[in-house]
Amino acid sequence: FHLVESYSIEFNELAQRQVTQGMGLNPRSEEGASILNKLSKDNVAQLVVLETAQPSMTRGNREPNQVCIANTHLYSNKDCPDVKLWQTLHLLQELETFIMARGPANLPLMICGDFNSTPDSAVYDLLSRQLVHPGHPDVNTGDENGPSVLPDIMSITHSHMLGSVYNTVLGEEPKFTNYTMQFKGVLDYMWYSTRNLRPLSAAPIPDESVLTRHGDALPSTQYSSDHLMQISDMQIVSGGSR
Repeated sequence: FHLVESYSIEFNELAQRQVTQGMGLNPRSEEGASILNKLSKDNVAQLVVLETAQPSMTRGNREPNQVCIANTHLYSNKDCPDVKLWQTLHLLQELETFIMARGPANLPLMICGDFNSTPDSAVYDLLSRQLVHPGHPDVNTGDENGPSVLPDIMSITHSHMLGSVYNTVLGEEPKFTNYTMQFKGVLDYMWYSTRNLRPLSAAPIPDESVLTRHGDALPSTQYSSDHLMQISDMQIVSGGSR
């Protein structure tokens, strides 16, 4: 692949934009400052567009294949699922704008990272189902969780048709992707646009017996991170060709 484009998405900047432009608030007012304080967590997303080194042949023309890959690390506080959902929604909206600006051709998309959200979360629902159920507890956090930062539930949606690589290949998410003394579960995902990408494989996650050979949890002398690596072979599919 050749690197074609590279961008960063700053969630702090998106929060500032929402407060000043979307809500018409003064960021120094009590309400504006409260919302900014809740949303400004210094999380970012990175976005690249890659082009295959060997262009495909389509109808006799040499047309380069490109893929957009986004990577992110969402807010980690388990008591703030609404902030993670807000970050996910705005990431998806930014990606929609980016892809639509490139014209009618569908750009294959992958969204990868540590979403700090389990498969029963609103974040997972939004990514996998394009919406969130109005009764989901993540969107009904109550006043004790600070100011409301989410739009109306019917506006929490997006146009991307996404699939989870591991769920597609293995039939379910792994038992865990994060393995610490305090938490063992799935927080990390590889999402792909189902219209024009197909996962061909997913590297297996090691069993607990393997992970605990060098300690009770991660990181350890064998595994330098408390998160486990996810790997997949992906196939670009466009216009019926592969």
